[in-house]
Amino acid sequence: MQTVKPTAEMLAEWKRIFEAYHAAMKPNRKTGTEVDQYFRNKYAHQVFNDAAFQEIVALNITENAFSRNKLPKGVLPNIKSYKTGNALVGIDLSTGEFHIESENIEEVMPLHDDLFVYRGLDEEDLKNIFLVAEYVKLTQN
Repeated sequence: MQTVKPTAEMLAEWKRIFEAYHAAMKPNRKTGTEVDQYFRNKYAHQVFNDAAFQEIVALNITENAFSRNKLPKGVLPNIKSYKTGNALVGIDLSTGEFHIESENIEEVMPLHDDLFVYRGLDEEDLKNIFLVAEYVKLTQN
């Protein structure tokens, strides 16, 4: 999860990791239903049926070209939303994209990273230097 403005050093490190690993990586992205089931099975949660929050999650997908391109043609986001601890979590069943809100970002970083690694990367993700570098860093430890 990127929470600060990237520095030249960070960009160079992402590029180094990308160049070292991306050619050997294969798509392994899970479906939205699989991400949702994983979350529900692993984390204590309460269903949070809040239309405004679900709309925010949907807009994060539809207003971001990279995320929007993961939607099958003619399909809209299908958001399931939950509360876990002090965080709100929205998971799109159509794409596997997820959104986490919390007043304490440090507190939810492990949740974000866990869902990110579980979800995996698709062919388009494997072209993204940042996503590949983050995935490698999180899975090589």
